[in-house]
Amino acid sequence: MFGSLLRPGTWRGHGTARGRIAGVVAVLVAAAVGGLPALGASASTAPRAGAAAAASTHWRTVFSDRFAGRAGSRAGAKWAYDIGTQYKGSSCPANWGTGEVETARASIANVRRDGHGHLVIRAVDSGGQWTSGRIETKSDRFAAPAGGEMKVIASLRQPDPRGGLGYWPAFWMLGAGFRVSGAGTSGSMNCPSWPSIGEIDVLEDVNALSEHSGTLHCGVAPGGPCNEFTGLTSGLQPCPGCQSGYRTYSVIVNRRNTGNESITWYLDGKAYFTVTESQVGAATWQAAVDHGFFLILDVAMGGSFPNAVCGCTSPTSATTSGAAMKVQYVKVLVR
Repeated sequence: MFGSLLRPGTWRGHGTARGRIAGVVAVLVAAAVGGLPALGASASTAPRAGAAAAASTHWRTVFSDRFAGRAGSRAGAKWAYDIGTQYKGSSCPANWGTGEVETARASIANVRRDGHGHLVIRAVDSGGQWTSGRIETKSDRFAAPAGGEMKVIASLRQPDPRGGLGYWPAFWMLGAGFRVSGAGTSGSMNCPSWPSIGEIDVLEDVNALSEHSGTLHCGVAPGGPCNEFTGLTSGLQPCPGCQSGYRTYSVIVNRRNTGNESITWYLDGKAYFTVTESQVGAATWQAAVDHGFFLILDVAMGGSFPNAVCGCTSPTSATTSGAAMKVQYVKVLVR
């Protein structure tokens, strides 16, 4: 989602590395957890798989949240709230780098548990001023182990407003190198490190089209091996029933083939798009993929992606207030 602001004339745009010319930044060398390599390690030093890295055949859960809790309670201890309209840091752009118009808040009017095992992220219009929710995992150590795989998955229902121009729900992940300290706007961000530090958009849709897309952002912007600011993307795909019921959106980062790693996107367990290391080159891939990530859930309003798709400026006076993305669970598994 981050790169959209500086993607004029493109139809996609939630890449969370909001349009910067990236440099590879080594930060957050984290201790190994549960047998994983140092998931926050610099991309340039992340170990490559070898014959000794015999991958397990069994998935192991390293993160899970089913959002149990009383109705009206906050997202929970595993998540940090982003507040306002930009990340903290002098180099970070306004409007989250995408031109979106909402202000992110921690209010239960925008982010809350519903008491039935769902997280609700709602966009609200108050006299022309939109507010919404944007949360990210406090952990940024989710990574595919060398020689293994990581699966990131969420079950969610897309917003279903009567008038949907400008709605931009997303489930995505940013490389740990984007963080200088902390999580959310309480910490500072190294915004110029995008897109080199990697962004994987697991789900994006715009304008309540009941569609979905998956994208990898990497390298440099504009241009580069990932065709920024668009990214290497599936494009919007039909997603019937995605607004009326829960569907599972997932990616598998596969490092088993040490000569050509890959990322594959799935809807309800069915693969629909793959990007490989050979498409971008080993150095670019390692910088973007072979390290820790943190996860983000949000509902943006307006900005480059929805505007490019509708050929308009969104949201409009006809856009319905109060529609929500509902999340049943989020999981990260490795093997």
